[in-house]
Amino acid sequence: MGVYDWLFYEFEKEEIFYFLISHLLHKYGMILKKELTNCAEDIEKACSYMEENFAKHISLNELCNHIGMSKSTLLRAFTKSKGVTPYCYLENVRVSKAKNFLEQGVALSEVAQMTGFSDQSHFTNYFSRFIGISPKTYREIFLCKENKKYESK
Repeated sequence: MGVYDWLFYEFEKEEIFYFLISHLLHKYGMILKKELTNCAEDIEKACSYMEENFAKHISLNELCNHIGMSKSTLLRAFTKSKGVTPYCYLENVRVSKAKNFLEQGVALSEVAQMTGFSDQSHFTNYFSRFIGISPKTYREIFLCKENKKYESK
């Protein structure tokens, strides 16, 4: 695993760590009483930030600094609001953008680079796990549909 791959997983690992700490504190007596109801605007700001910067390496720290919220509060509020963790949300954004590029016929290596993956292999493995088919197959499905449109005219 390269340095960039490690950085890619850093966000997810840190997120899991903070969820574990939060769970342990809640379960073993230190109930976290911070109200999460007034966080909707901050959560939307975090979503916008991830949508605008999906191709870059985003850390949990960077995201928290951007919206002015602690890590544990962000994780709890984000998950409560969106039903997924911030990292999972970022993964969804990246895959969604990748699907758009693939539908346009962009080369796999370019899609990998444009969506923040370290290389084509990493992108292919991740996309296949997330969508259930390889990015090459996904792209070919759309390219075949486009060719059939032009052939029928």
